[in-house]
Amino acid sequence: MNSVIPRATLDAIKPYLPGKSIQDVQAELGLTDVIKLASNENPFGSPVSPEELADIIREVGFYPHLGSAPLLAQLAQKWGVSQDQLIVGNGSDEILTMIGLAYLNPGDQVLTAAGTFSEYGFVAHLMDADLIEIPLTHFTFDLIAIAEAITDRTKIVFIANPNNPSGTIVSQAELCQLMERVPSTVLVVMDEAYYEFVDRADYPNSIALMQDFPNIVVTRTFSKLYGLAGFRIGYAIARPEVIQILYKVRQPFNVNSVALAAASLALGKDAFIEQTLHNNREQRLALTSAITELGYPVIPSEANFLCIWIGNNAADCARYCLEQGVIIRHLASFGMSEFIRVTIGTPAQNQRFLSVLAQFVVIQSKGSPL
Repeated sequence: MNSVIPRATLDAIKPYLPGKSIQDVQAELGLTDVIKLASNENPFGSPVSPEELADIIREVGFYPHLGSAPLLAQLAQKWGVSQDQLIVGNGSDEILTMIGLAYLNPGDQVLTAAGTFSEYGFVAHLMDADLIEIPLTHFTFDLIAIAEAITDRTKIVFIANPNNPSGTIVSQAELCQLMERVPSTVLVVMDEAYYEFVDRADYPNSIALMQDFPNIVVTRTFSKLYGLAGFRIGYAIARPEVIQILYKVRQPFNVNSVALAAASLALGKDAFIEQTLHNNREQRLALTSAITELGYPVIPSEANFLCIWIGNNAADCARYCLEQGVIIRHLASFGMSEFIRVTIGTPAQNQRFLSVLAQFVVIQSKGSPL
């Protein structure tokens, strides 16, 4: 039987496989007490209560109207930009796809790193562009190598800062050096999903750099710090002429009205935000120290997760943690099969992970099968 033939470029795309949910693990393994430290979600959940969303939920029979939503005005004021420099999406993932739809033609070139977020490769392959992945240097984007790889076919450079899954950053000076070498015809997309967690003083001010480099686009999300991963809402900041182009490929009503309201409310949850940042700062240090004491090197992180070298037993470690009700991420899909990634949770969650990891160390030292 003949069938409709899909686009050939789709052969290069592997569907995104998220980590197992708590409910999946409970059902598969018969566990009742499961914690998830695999997807870099906020360990304190959402700061927005159902009661706060009750009024907007009563209006879900109507299409969302971004023009009357306060979110754009709030973001514009927060970042010192005009509203015509902003666009919101169904997660920042959708905005990355918009960028590809707006700017990539078949045969164009996309530059990014090997060992980074898979969405950049998805965007390139979706548009039948050539994906060039530059190896990380010290688990960090090598901006010098990226600059040297630019050709007349290069259209977009994707940079995750902090990088997922390593948690490393490029500095203001490094980014400026790159931008001075990037042609104005190349869009540089700074994916700053984890930027709020960064403590280093030399982290780039990407928004300010747009004044000198109008080809910068910054994407951010409400999924991490603001605890709204389930609502799927992110945004981009760019020069107005870039945003106008992105609006041409944006789906009508692409962000639902409840997500718009939740994001607007979350921006004002100062106590929740401070609690999250304080916990992340303290627990990142404590968790890094404890894991190192167990004999596993940790990549210094500026994000809300840690990338840990386990060695040849990384897959076994992830499976053992899962069997003990602690969901973490094995990084084989990132090309880092000897590593795991662990979200920084609450003190209690982190202690539970450490206990399980310590048990794994004992099992490995005895040579016992898992």
